[in-house]
Amino acid sequence: MKKSLVALAVLATTGAAMAQSNVTLYGRIDSSIGSNKVNGVSSTQMFSGNLSSTRWGLRGSEDLGGGLKAIFGLEQGFDSSAGTQAAGSAFDRQSIVGLSGGFGTVKLGRHDTSFDDIRDLSVSSNLWDSEFTPTKIAYTAGVADYSSRGSNQIRYESPSFGGFSFGASHALDEDATVKADTTAFNLRYRAGNLDVGVGYQDQKANNREYTTVAGAYNFGVARLSAGYNRAEIKNGNKANGYTVGVNVPVGNLDFSLGYAYSKAESIAGATTAKGSALSAGVTYAFSKRTRVYGAYLDGDVENGAGVTTTDRRMYSVGVRHDF
Repeated sequence: MKKSLVALAVLATTGAAMAQSNVTLYGRIDSSIGSNKVNGVSSTQMFSGNLSSTRWGLRGSEDLGGGLKAIFGLEQGFDSSAGTQAAGSAFDRQSIVGLSGGFGTVKLGRHDTSFDDIRDLSVSSNLWDSEFTPTKIAYTAGVADYSSRGSNQIRYESPSFGGFSFGASHALDEDATVKADTTAFNLRYRAGNLDVGVGYQDQKANNREYTTVAGAYNFGVARLSAGYNRAEIKNGNKANGYTVGVNVPVGNLDFSLGYAYSKAESIAGATTAKGSALSAGVTYAFSKRTRVYGAYLDGDVENGAGVTTTDRRMYSVGVRHDF
């Protein structure tokens, strides 16, 4: 009888402790089959993460009282067509611990940069956030695209002040012999169906700066997103580009179109490269967690002489499931 009472007391104590914290397992598996044609060479492939990147993760929080919470997050990408880990470390997509409260949120570890929040906003209605995003082709013309995540990072996210919020992140290079830190900022305004923001990122490792302005609006019958991006190698080439996307829901169907364009110039103002891409697709939602889709991408990059250096055509049909 005494052992039973002790066991009940232990269970009650454990239950109280668990009620103060929570851990969630989540993920997304996206596989499709189709054709990938690059510079005239075509192959039939099974893809992982065309609609959105395949990943799994753990996140949780503990209530510390007084409005303060401890938080953590671990997220890993993987190839659903082969069951292998994506390139990089075990939790390459995210590995953070931090605190959240009335002051905002502070995160330590590997995470998206503050700039990446605004770039994501610019393609939020393109439907595709992975291989089929037109910016994957257009924004790499002439100047390499930005680094979306940073290791050894300190990141701050402010609370909302009448719809306005701001963020800052700084990734340490941890090498006294070089300057390779990455610093990023954003300012954002959200009210009702409107979401707009501006972001800046300085990557000292490759001496590049990035600036973006983006916005999205939900009209009900359609969702629209757009963005302007500027990339610059300090004292070197620079590239300016834009992207626009529209998503039209019809019952369980979502129809999407996206377009991006970018032009790079030398420091003297001569065109060194141009890139553009168009994407189109449709999804059908069987439920909130499961949908099937078909997608198409058509894009190319030209050098300063107008000669095509990259020509890509891609299509696939697939299934995505969230858990």
